[in-house]
Amino acid sequence: MKFNIHRNISVRNVVQLLFAVIVLYIGVVFVMFTEQLANNSVLTVSRPAGVEGFLPISALVGLKAWVATGKFDPIHPAGLVIFLAAITLSVLFKRSFCAWICPIGTLSEGLAKIGKQIFGRNFQIPNWLDLCLRSLKYILLSVFLMGILFMMSGHEAISFMYTPYNILADAKMLSFFRNLGIVGMSVIGLVVVLSIFFENFWCRYLCPYGGLLGLFSLLSPFKITRNRESCVHCGKCNASCPNRVLVEKAERVWSPECTGCLNCVQKCPVNDTLKFQAVTGRSFLSLYNLALGVLALWFIIIGLAIVTGHWESKISITVYQELFSTVNSMN
Repeated sequence: MKFNIHRNISVRNVVQLLFAVIVLYIGVVFVMFTEQLANNSVLTVSRPAGVEGFLPISALVGLKAWVATGKFDPIHPAGLVIFLAAITLSVLFKRSFCAWICPIGTLSEGLAKIGKQIFGRNFQIPNWLDLCLRSLKYILLSVFLMGILFMMSGHEAISFMYTPYNILADAKMLSFFRNLGIVGMSVIGLVVVLSIFFENFWCRYLCPYGGLLGLFSLLSPFKITRNRESCVHCGKCNASCPNRVLVEKAERVWSPECTGCLNCVQKCPVNDTLKFQAVTGRSFLSLYNLALGVLALWFIIIGLAIVTGHWESKISITVYQELFSTVNSMN
């Protein structure tokens, strides 16, 4: 079977590839780091702070502690910074974190493309079932928000941050995926298969992180805006939307499902009919300007965190190594 994915590569795909490479590098370095800890070897690499981007629950606890006490998370500060950066992007540029940066979103898109190559298309879930399934991510989100933001006190959040469980959350996450049991492998395998058949299955139905960013994205000043006068109702915008937003029927897309991928804008055959436009109508962002905005804002926030000392964990390598050795000896 011949794959011709290269002809569909866009500027967004280039940005996604950039972040995929960064994430892969972080993963490789973190594996090397934990291997050296496990073997009591001389550490030739440092723990990459970026690995904390995969600890959203820890970041949510850190957010609670910061809001309640004013103390920025000293254990996993990078995780909280990444979390805040994703929220900031959503407030300004819709759920652009999901469409441009998130490695899980990129993987999900890749699986959907494989499905299109195999079957010629991705399958559609009936509208009534789609609506029911979409509620799952918000149910999961409400559980996390109730349990952490509303029921946990600031003092409890601080106490949790200093527990060995939270300090080693990154190492435990790696251990979980390296020692997947039958249940874990079955669940992941099922999600992968469903993502091949149904575009953005995980992101659309199960990701509470995306659900939260979707709610923040309602505040974004930029929306996909349709010119009713020049629209020819070809349906290409609807067909190109990975989240099944009915762009053709909206004058302005407010849906929290919109990720700012601009697929619809690219596919529209009539110039200036669809724009990623400010609600004031005075300005709009092209695909390239949005890419620059996403990249600039992301790296500015990360850079400020590094410069101000809010990126690297305050836990010393000695304490981390002692805790790691204790947990590792129990496994």
